[in-house]
Amino acid sequence: MNFGFTPEQHELVDRVNRLVHERIAPRAARHDQYEVPLEDIDDLFREGWLLANLDKKRGGLGYGLHGDDPLSFFLIDEHLAYGNPSTAHCFQVHNNALMMIDAMATEEQIQRWIEPTVKRGALIPGAGAEPYGSPPTAAKRVKGGYLVSGTKHYATNASSAEWLWIGRVASDSHAKPIMFMIHRDTPGLRIDADIWRPTGMRACVSPWIYLADCFVPAENLLGKPGQFLGENWMGKINFAFTANYLGSARAMYDWALHYVRQRRSGDDSYRQLRFGELKSMIDAARLILYNAVKMFQDDADGAMIAAHEAKWMAKETLQKVMWSAAEVCGSTALFRKYPLERFYRDMHLHMMHGRHDIAAQIVGASELGEPYDVNRTH
Repeated sequence: MNFGFTPEQHELVDRVNRLVHERIAPRAARHDQYEVPLEDIDDLFREGWLLANLDKKRGGLGYGLHGDDPLSFFLIDEHLAYGNPSTAHCFQVHNNALMMIDAMATEEQIQRWIEPTVKRGALIPGAGAEPYGSPPTAAKRVKGGYLVSGTKHYATNASSAEWLWIGRVASDSHAKPIMFMIHRDTPGLRIDADIWRPTGMRACVSPWIYLADCFVPAENLLGKPGQFLGENWMGKINFAFTANYLGSARAMYDWALHYVRQRRSGDDSYRQLRFGELKSMIDAARLILYNAVKMFQDDADGAMIAAHEAKWMAKETLQKVMWSAAEVCGSTALFRKYPLERFYRDMHLHMMHGRHDIAAQIVGASELGEPYDVNRTH
């Protein structure tokens, strides 16, 4: 399949694939123990990819939706997921937060907040969600800043961060939610990584963050109140989730293909049918995603709809791959000695980000000329 990559993008994919096959994939099973894949992060730091979505004028690579080369970020994410979806998620959460800072912050703020990444490879988490039943995170205006209390969960990268992005905070002095950056050493801030004990994505350590009257200086506010949802940042994040799904689907497909070939059972017409279906669905989903990314600079609204098409198609494809791979390979392929078992657990959990039908509903509402919200997740 010719996806229309530039020579530079082909070269980038080759670099990522070498790293994945030589280093990331071989140690993925070892990292599957609720621990941050620090060796992988160190490799990404050495490659310069922790600055993927930073503007070139600030020393970044200029990738991501707001960059000169939007697609390259998603190609890195997709191909990292081929080796370890948890590593890919750590990479995309960090770079999406970096892209947001680059787009919203002042020059002084940017330099201060990215310094730990530039010098030490520190990651930046995104923490906007709250556990069900928890009181909304709230900020009380005081002299020089705010006192913030609340709980955030699914804060991927928090245990490897120096500065943490905290979003969707209600304030007594603003009508719309605010965002801010907070240093991990702030009194009253507690990061609980031990709570991260899911069935899959175990290396994608995503702690709970507890804030108890944490003082946040006014100069640490990011952007304007309401800017996160107002500029559809929740919707923009969907692009990278989709890239992760597709990289994982490709990894499972390729493993199953090799497994069947090795056992010389490829002459079975049923298996041929299944692999034909999977190959077609994977290629179609990749095309939709790449097209959505390429659309963004000229038609951001249309790109957001196309991104939901891609996300829905990627999840449909993943479910088909997970069912069919086990069917054509047999249950032995799901023993823990094979990587397929880990990918099954990872994707079963990771696909729960936002209900599957919502993506299709958003596309359908757009088609019918009805109102829709590209930030909607539930």
